[in-house]
Amino acid sequence: MPTEKSVFRAAGILAICGGMVVIAGFTALKFVFGYPEIIRAEPGVILERLYTTRHVVPYLFYAGVGGAGICILLFSVLFEKILRNAGEEVWSSLGKICGIIAGVLLYAGIIRYSILFPKLAMIRHSGEYSKETIDLVFLAMNTYIGFSIAEHVQFIFSSFTLLFFGISVLRTRIVSRWIAIFGFVTLPILIIGNFEQFGMNYAFIFNRIGAMMLAAWFIIIGALLLFEVRLEHPSSSRPQPHVG
Repeated sequence: MPTEKSVFRAAGILAICGGMVVIAGFTALKFVFGYPEIIRAEPGVILERLYTTRHVVPYLFYAGVGGAGICILLFSVLFEKILRNAGEEVWSSLGKICGIIAGVLLYAGIIRYSILFPKLAMIRHSGEYSKETIDLVFLAMNTYIGFSIAEHVQFIFSSFTLLFFGISVLRTRIVSRWIAIFGFVTLPILIIGNFEQFGMNYAFIFNRIGAMMLAAWFIIIGALLLFEVRLEHPSSSRPQPHVG
């Protein structure tokens, strides 16, 4: 059906865009901002770097990472519809809910680098308030909005998204089961990375690797939705009643 094909196409495009903007944004931020090492630097170092790159970096965070959050949210809604039409409702619904939450958290959390932190950097540079005061405000906001919400909680719900959508994919076989397996492999990487907030050494490495694997998952599943030959809807294979 044309309508069903358009849903596959829209979900595939959103998934690919979500993964690609993250990779493109991270790559650009690495050269312009020193990402990801810079985000674990002292507040004064981050704010000074952010002030000197204020005409570029806020927009990279907004379009790259924030844009990915929007794509994840919309993809989750459409992918759940695809899986539900294929006959699986429970796990796909859970995946949709977790995907929507993860997308909102990613978008709402990352725009701190687009709106709040650039303003703090400008205030700090103006000398209107002491640098120590601004650094303390930055540290408090980044700990809650950044480390807690945009990273820790977001990765929790992203992990659940991979788990629930993966189970649904295995049950429906709407795309290759290998994408579900890849999601299951990504899960422990994200979970280990989340222990950074509890002082686990080297967890930040898993944090970044998990983020890139998550982006890859979206790109791959998007490509599968666009190009892989899919199974027929279960209902289409049921024998039709004879009329006449």
